[in-house]
Amino acid sequence: MSTPVLECRQICKSFGGVPVLNNVDFILEKGEIHALVGQNGAGKSTLMKIINGVYNRDSGDILIEGEEQVYKSAQEARKAGISMVFQDFSLVPTLTVAQNIFLARELSGGRVVLDDRRMEEITQKLLDSIGIDISIHPRENVENLSVGSKQLVEIAKALSTDSKILIFDEPTASLSQAEISSLFSVIQNLKKKGISIIYISHYLKDIFKLCDSVTVLRDGVNVLSQPISETSLEKVIDAMVGKKVGNRISWERSQRGGEEKPLLSVRNLSTDSIHQISFDLWPGEIVGLAGLLGSGRTEIFKALFGLDPIKSGEIFIQGEKSTILSVPDALKHGLGLVPEDRRNQGLIMDFSINENILLPLMNKLTQLILINDQKGKEISQKFVSDFKVKCDGIEQQVRYLSGGNQQKVVVAKNVANQPKIVLLDDPTFGVDIQSKWEIMNIVKEFARLGNGVLFISSEFGEIASFCDRVLVVKKGEIIETIVNCNEQSLDEEALLKMVQ
Repeated sequence: MSTPVLECRQICKSFGGVPVLNNVDFILEKGEIHALVGQNGAGKSTLMKIINGVYNRDSGDILIEGEEQVYKSAQEARKAGISMVFQDFSLVPTLTVAQNIFLARELSGGRVVLDDRRMEEITQKLLDSIGIDISIHPRENVENLSVGSKQLVEIAKALSTDSKILIFDEPTASLSQAEISSLFSVIQNLKKKGISIIYISHYLKDIFKLCDSVTVLRDGVNVLSQPISETSLEKVIDAMVGKKVGNRISWERSQRGGEEKPLLSVRNLSTDSIHQISFDLWPGEIVGLAGLLGSGRTEIFKALFGLDPIKSGEIFIQGEKSTILSVPDALKHGLGLVPEDRRNQGLIMDFSINENILLPLMNKLTQLILINDQKGKEISQKFVSDFKVKCDGIEQQVRYLSGGNQQKVVVAKNVANQPKIVLLDDPTFGVDIQSKWEIMNIVKEFARLGNGVLFISSEFGEIASFCDRVLVVKKGEIIETIVNCNEQSLDEEALLKMVQ
């Protein structure tokens, strides 16, 4: 039996005393495409960052071609033959393709002169070696390339270090169907050259087209590892979800009155990313958007909140046609947004809790040219108390709060502005379980007062248990609407199958 190109044995990793990986085994054969799948928080990224040298393991062994490895950085991992193609590109837009590929490894033609011609020649050979017909010039600035071409540059950059193992992290999330087909051809060509691939994806149907084997992580444990030919989509989903008996919380469903108007009506809304989106949101209702990464779920929020230009379609708020061209327009019409990236988009980290909560309220707190500081502090204190934000006081900088308490401040900032409709983009991602349920209770109370909520979550069990209706989003379109009545309630497994 041949020696695996990569073998992980009994890998363990904890953060702050919380186990993330628990005795995980993982084997990658030479020339194999091996899928790694699991729900958010299952431990996939942590395992890959350990393999790639970003994190140190607490215990366990990593062997490459039978030899134990003790590297402690991504640079040492690259020397051992491992490279990672990240979902968020690690390219510098203003540099050329060749300059990106040789960044920090430039070839010199003398003491102070770079050998640009040699680097461009090698870059062209790397691009040619990918094995498909592509028109990317080594002198082209990366900012001028399409998303698919940028990904090919990332692959060429990884190949430039003579990698034996390539890790792909959600590589199709931002690609068109044509670009996905090209990527699959590239990966198959790399396999033929003897390069081994670890392929991380939430698009489970893709792994059955592309991969040779699959490993499923759940709660930091390897729960399934089989050849693709010996398993099925249903078995993989069962392994991902598990039988979490008693873990589902029953949330009260809203009861819609017959005489009400929709708070929000969207008709045939289209942008560059979404197509002919139509739905209603009623008072007191929480509507979930269920879709995989790149499905268009976040792009619907961006269109509604004035972040993405609308090409066609109409938006009606409380029965009146509304034009939303910018964020101020959205705020004026009573919308609030809790963004996916709370640290970079939802908060000013060096500002206090008080300053963050009051940011959208400055016009309301200003009398003539003076800000009513006392009234502002009373508002902040009320929300800190009502939302159970654990802090040293409202003057504490938000960067020193836990992730769950930071997220409560983002929600508080939006609710304090008294919107009628709140868009929640993965509001419980990366927060502790206690903060998660507290945030969801806050959202339930907001809806109970007659407001409306659109809710995105990476955890399909959360959508299934929490939302009154669910819009299934795929490839920029709503393909199904599900009324989540108590008599015939959804579950995580059913939603996972729908979004594939």
